[in-house]
Amino acid sequence: MKTISISHLARVEGAGGVTATIDGQVVTDVKFIINEGPRLFERLTIGKTPEEDLNIVPRICAICTLSHRYAALRALEKALAIKEPPKVLLLRELMHLGEMIESHSLHVYLLALPDYLGYPNAIAMASKYGFEAKVGLEMKQFGNHIMKTLSGRFVHGENPILGGFGRFPTREELVFIKNRAVQFLPFALKTVQLMCELPYPEIPESDTLFVCCHPAAGQFGFMGDEVILSNGDLVDAQEYKKVTNEFIVSHSFCKRSQYDGKPYSVGALARINNLGERLEGEAGRAFKKYFNARWKKNPLFNNAAQALEILYSFERIPQVIEEALKMPDPEPVGWGRDTGKAVGAVEAPRGILFHAYDVSAGRIAHTDIVTPTAQNAEDIERYCFIAAQTLLKKGEEAKIRDRMDLVIRAFDPCISCSAHMVQVKQAPNEDWKTRLQELASGGETAFVGLGREDRSDDAAGLELARLLRDRGSKNVRLAEDLSEETAPAVGTRPLVFLDAVDFGEKPGKICLLPLRFVLWNTSLSHRLAALTGLPLDSEQLLGAHLLGIQPASIAEGGPISAEVREAMNEILEMLGN
Repeated sequence: MKTISISHLARVEGAGGVTATIDGQVVTDVKFIINEGPRLFERLTIGKTPEEDLNIVPRICAICTLSHRYAALRALEKALAIKEPPKVLLLRELMHLGEMIESHSLHVYLLALPDYLGYPNAIAMASKYGFEAKVGLEMKQFGNHIMKTLSGRFVHGENPILGGFGRFPTREELVFIKNRAVQFLPFALKTVQLMCELPYPEIPESDTLFVCCHPAAGQFGFMGDEVILSNGDLVDAQEYKKVTNEFIVSHSFCKRSQYDGKPYSVGALARINNLGERLEGEAGRAFKKYFNARWKKNPLFNNAAQALEILYSFERIPQVIEEALKMPDPEPVGWGRDTGKAVGAVEAPRGILFHAYDVSAGRIAHTDIVTPTAQNAEDIERYCFIAAQTLLKKGEEAKIRDRMDLVIRAFDPCISCSAHMVQVKQAPNEDWKTRLQELASGGETAFVGLGREDRSDDAAGLELARLLRDRGSKNVRLAEDLSEETAPAVGTRPLVFLDAVDFGEKPGKICLLPLRFVLWNTSLSHRLAALTGLPLDSEQLLGAHLLGIQPASIAEGGPISAEVREAMNEILEMLGN
C-alpha cells in the first residue's frame, strides 16, 4: 500500500483528517475525519438557566465566541419574549463586525496567503512580505479591540446579556473605533485587491448549493430570521432542520448536513454568492469588479469572499456607530415569559450558526447547536474527492496532497486546535473485497442490480444479480422489480448496487464506491436515473455503495465481454457462490 501523508497541518483549528483511497485510476473513498470526541456542550446546558447557558456556549470556540453568544441571545430572547432596544441591536452588530474582522484577517493574511505566495507559514512569508503580515496582525488586533470593548474581553466576554449589555461603551470608546475603522479603509481595499487577484487553481471546480442567513430589508449582513439558498429557496430559521438534516457518519465525531440529499456550503463565499449584489460603497464596487462565475463553483474563492467582507465590515462600522451615538443607553429588558421555544441564526465567520432552545419554567429543557464546519463537512469531502480524482486522471498524483490541503484551508474549518489533516492511501488491487467484507459485518448485505439488457456490458449488473439469486442469495433484487411491497425485503441492511461503471480503467476492473461519490463525479457515472424512482429509505441510499465493473463496451446489441464476465465470476467467487 502506498501512503502519501501529512502528519501535521498548521494553519487550521482542530484535530481532524482526510483520507483518500486510490485504486488504480479511481479514487474509491474520501473521508473528512474529525477525531476530537463529542464535547457535550448541548447536554451541559440542560437544567441551566438562560443566563448560565450564555456563559457556557461561548466556550465552544475561542475564535467564534461572540457568534455563539449572539446566536444564543437571539434564540433565548425570542423564547422568553424579550424585545431588544434598537441601540442594543446596533451594538451587537458592532461586536459581531469586530469578530468578522478579527477572524477573517487572521485567515486571509496569516493562514491562507502563505499557500499562494509559496511559503510554509506566515513567519517565513514575513521575510519578504512584511507589510502584508503587519496589516493582517493590525487588523486582527483592531477586531480584538472591538470585541473587548463591547463584550468585556475579546475571548469569552460576558458583557452582552439578555435584553441588553451589562455596560455600554462610552462615547469616547465608540468614536475611537469609528475613526480607527476609517483609517483602515485603504488597507481593506488593498486586502481585496490582493486576495481577489490571486491565481486560484481551477481544480477543483463543481457547482454546489450555498446557504446563509437572509438579512431583512434587502441588506447585506450577518444575521436574519430566514435562511436563503442559492437555488432561490427561503426557509424560516425556526425550521432550520429542513436545511441542516443532520446525520452521523462512522468515521467522524462531527455530524453532517445535507439539503435535499445534497451537500452544501456555508461561509463568506455563500454570503457573497447569495447576497453580493446587495453590497454598497467600495465593497459593492469591488464585488462588481471581481465577482465572476468561478466564485459559484470553486471553494478557493472563499479567501476572496472573506476579503470582501473585511472591506464591508470596515465600511459598516462608522455607520453603526454614528446611528448608535444618537440614542441613549437603555436599561436591560426583562423576561416576558419563562417558557418558550425558539431558534437564533447568525453568520459566524465560517458560516451560518444555529442555536435552538426549549425553555421550560426558566430552565433549559433542550438545546441543539449546528455549527458551520459541521454543515461544510460534506462539501469539504466532496471537493477533496473531486480534486483527487481530477488530478489522478491528469497524471498529477503528486499534487493531490497539497491540493486537498488547499481546499480544506480555504473552507477555514473551525475544529479547535492544530490537526492531522490529510492522508492519501494507495489501495491494494483487491481492496474492494476487503471493503465489501467490512460492509457485510454490519449485517447481511442487500444487492440491487442496475443496467440495460440491450447494451453489452451494461447488462452485467442485472446478470450478476440474477446469478446471485439463482445460487441462493435471498437479499437480491433487480431495480425494475423493486416496489413498495418488495422494498421491505431489502430493509435496513447494507445496500450495494451492481452495475457497469466507466472509471476510465481497463475492462473488467472492479471498484466498490460509496454511491454519493458516483453521483458527485459525472466522469464515473454514465446513467443512474433508475435510482430516483426506487422505493428505498433516503438514509439507506445515502449510505449505499456501488460495486462497479469497468465495461469494455456498452454498444447496443452486443454480448457481455469476456473481461466483464471474468470480473462477474470473481465477484461470485468472493461472495461464496
